[in-house]
Amino acid sequence: MPKAWRNLDTDFPNYYLAARMVHEGYDTSRMYEWAWIQREKDHRAIDIRVIGMLPITPFSTLAMYPLARMEPLKAKRIFILLNLAFLVPLAWMLRSMTSLSYQKISLIILLSFPLHRNLLYGQFYILLLLLIVAGCFSYLRGHSAVAGSLIAVAALCKVFPALLFVFFLQRRDWRALLSGAVTAVVACAVSIAAFGWSVHRTWLQEIFPWVARGEGLGTYATSDSISGLLHRLFLPEPQWNPHPWHNSPLAYAVLMATAQMLVLAPAILLLRRDNSDQKRTLLIWSALLTAALAVSTIPASYNFVLMIFPACVAVAVLQEKGRTCLAALLLLVYALIGLPIPATHAALHASRLPLMLIVLLTLCTLLRLEAERSKPDWMNYAWGACMILGIAFAIPMTLRQQVGERKEFPYRVPTQASGFLYANPAATEDGIEFSLFTTQGYKLISDRETIPTPEDNAAFDDLSFTSFPGHTIVERAGGKGSNLIDPLSPGQVVVANAEAPAVSTDGKNLAFLRSEHGRGELVYRRLFRGSNDEVVLTPPNLNVYEFSFLSIDNYAFSASEGDGPPRIYLSQGSLRNQAIVFNASRYPALSPDARFLAYSRFEHGSWNLWVRDQRTGQSRRIADVPCNQIEPSWEKDSKTILYGTDCGRSIWFTAVARRRVVP
Repeated sequence: MPKAWRNLDTDFPNYYLAARMVHEGYDTSRMYEWAWIQREKDHRAIDIRVIGMLPITPFSTLAMYPLARMEPLKAKRIFILLNLAFLVPLAWMLRSMTSLSYQKISLIILLSFPLHRNLLYGQFYILLLLLIVAGCFSYLRGHSAVAGSLIAVAALCKVFPALLFVFFLQRRDWRALLSGAVTAVVACAVSIAAFGWSVHRTWLQEIFPWVARGEGLGTYATSDSISGLLHRLFLPEPQWNPHPWHNSPLAYAVLMATAQMLVLAPAILLLRRDNSDQKRTLLIWSALLTAALAVSTIPASYNFVLMIFPACVAVAVLQEKGRTCLAALLLLVYALIGLPIPATHAALHASRLPLMLIVLLTLCTLLRLEAERSKPDWMNYAWGACMILGIAFAIPMTLRQQVGERKEFPYRVPTQASGFLYANPAATEDGIEFSLFTTQGYKLISDRETIPTPEDNAAFDDLSFTSFPGHTIVERAGGKGSNLIDPLSPGQVVVANAEAPAVSTDGKNLAFLRSEHGRGELVYRRLFRGSNDEVVLTPPNLNVYEFSFLSIDNYAFSASEGDGPPRIYLSQGSLRNQAIVFNASRYPALSPDARFLAYSRFEHGSWNLWVRDQRTGQSRRIADVPCNQIEPSWEKDSKTILYGTDCGRSIWFTAVARRRVVP
């Protein structure tokens, strides 16, 4: 508690910042982008080095809206107190449902080390546990509509509680299902009204598919998830997993689909419509919740505070059956699930998943003993058939995905520095430079360097840059906003309140973005002169994302209008800010000879590279891979591009790649 009280840590600032931007009326359409949200964090001087919204749903952040007016640390302290207060009704409902004493319930709660993590990080899962337990409590008291609404809210916050709707469907509880559907529609409408449609489109089309297949965060972590373990064993990645146990995308595809379905199957197939006593209902809810956590692709330590509910139920049932020793052993397993174990102890670090499966097996065994009194109906067989079809569909789809991602590996550029994300790679006189994202933030570095600059612990971030003969201009974001500076004279501001610098090919003009409440506009001025000559190049109805600048008469930019997807706009010759690519498209890059325009276009769930011939207006696709290729930049020959690729990695955790795109 003292540490939680003094520090923001992660992950409270993620929820808080999103809610605060809504409160301040910001355009949040880009809040899932790592550098964009980092910039907004820096501008508000939130005392934490890195921040990111993946894979948080927009709706879940609205829980912090009442606290958004406060300073971050004060808001976190109030949220901690609310979390502690949530434990009181939680314990009361658990006692009412399981008949365990308050002493035993308190012991189970205190044995949960994830509870410590929730308080330290200001996480969301105590509230989520309260929603799930309250849903079960309401159902047992005949308020199925309330139960459906509570589970719908929980599912919109963290997705995996949606598995509990299988229970309502098996019981043919149409009231709960209808109530859940109505609640979901209303909650989605509230979220869209707060954040706009654009950010929800991004979450649904770009983020959720990656999270569902285990490539959201911690892709190769073995400690928690089936997907992480199988990634580590069977899938290579040049930086994060260069030597898997056995390089086999086929083995990964088969085992991934089969293992996840086998974990889910017992809890679902043991559902019975004609057996609705309280003990069996509690066991079903506990088994479904445990199975959902076991197949989750990015479970973190704090997620397992949810195991308080299944632990209380299992202990109560075992105690009723006189199996005290088994109850004690189960409590030991439950405590070990949440125990923090250093990653250096590989065998122990990977123990959480099998321990979760032990708890799930115990719950399913208790369910099986109860199920002997009733026979499965046709819906159980339907569930079984659906699972088999699901495996048959998932295997070829996963195999195509993983084989397609690895087609990108030959183009990867080896770098000395180690980090999560290599942003905006560009060729310079000394090699390749990029903004490197590490646990200490974003720092400008070259491919020949092994560590960031000595200022790597400073409370600012180098989020973008431009290099030209003899000079480099860097966007440095901090508590006073983003300024363009010369790293050789960091105390001298070249342009205040500016982002993403670019210098014209003649070296006379400097272009940059300037944001107002999250919406960007493209501005240019004479290089190294006063600010009174600034000219805005884009109309106010467009929210500019990125741009490429050769001269004041030849530039391209990506921008969105309203809640529409971003498009590429061009100014060249007689064209002035005219849309030339009408599909969802971003990251324009004009070649130095002005002949070609490289950009990324969104199709089939991924951003892939395209090149447009500026003379003919014809575009052609450079690659067709099921992962993202973004932020292209041209080398001097106007034939080769550098770009970021997240193929085989986590979403938008890009590495550097090079590809010749013009013969």
